[in-house]
Amino acid sequence: MAIEASSKTAQKWHTTPTTVTTAITIGLAIFFIFDIMAFVYIIMILKETSRIGAVDSLPFKNPYVGLDQLYNLHKIKPSQYDRIVNEPRLATQISQDEPQKIFPVDLHRWLSDFGLLSPPDRNFKVTSTIHTILQFHVLDYGMEQCSLAVRLPNREDILPHPFSLPVTGDTVRLDICELAASRPLKESTLSWSTRPNCIRSLGSLDAKIGGEVSMEPFFCRSGSFIAYQVSCAKGFPGCEVDVWTNQNATWGELYCLSPYCFRSPDCITTFKGVYLNQYQTT
Repeated sequence: MAIEASSKTAQKWHTTPTTVTTAITIGLAIFFIFDIMAFVYIIMILKETSRIGAVDSLPFKNPYVGLDQLYNLHKIKPSQYDRIVNEPRLATQISQDEPQKIFPVDLHRWLSDFGLLSPPDRNFKVTSTIHTILQFHVLDYGMEQCSLAVRLPNREDILPHPFSLPVTGDTVRLDICELAASRPLKESTLSWSTRPNCIRSLGSLDAKIGGEVSMEPFFCRSGSFIAYQVSCAKGFPGCEVDVWTNQNATWGELYCLSPYCFRSPDCITTFKGVYLNQYQTT
């Protein structure tokens, strides 16, 4: 009996390691299978992403979901808003004489205690050989009637940045051309040779020194991008305009006739350069 019990104990000790080894092997096999499945799934996701295309071609989603249906019921009266001024998201120059030249980007960037800061300054400059490309992003829902406007400063204005205007005359004739640019343009790649094609001419605009001049209003869908190429009109002598915005305003300057004019009638707010006026439609 002692010999038989000893034999069973020995058999138990011999079978236990085998069972553990089998369990470990099965566990490793299951883990390996799941690992392969996960790897295959990741590959499928990457292939699907490559089929979608580049990030630059992805559609922009409408953030104003359901507002069209809501206002089409005609049960809600929207609030009334004055015009808003839409500054260009991009303003850069191109040179007819230097087709490959890419003009400097973010010239007014400066180093602060918090790192590099890029003020929202935009440069509007046109000469006989230099054109300005501007792109706007129409964001606001229900403000979808736009009008391209130009306001030039008076010659005696004191602005934060130096500016230049024609020596004589009260107007500057500009040619406006709408560009094929329904996606965001990249300022770092724009030159005369890479500029988008002109899809239609908007004609000429006589910008007034010291005043605002607007073009005919047009429908501008919320979420859309609109780009223009602005140049001196052919046959218009002495067209030399170089105007910067103020970093504390939207395509404009807040300048004071008195050093203590904050929120007083002596403060005059004007917008300089080229911008979009947006008017309420909903």
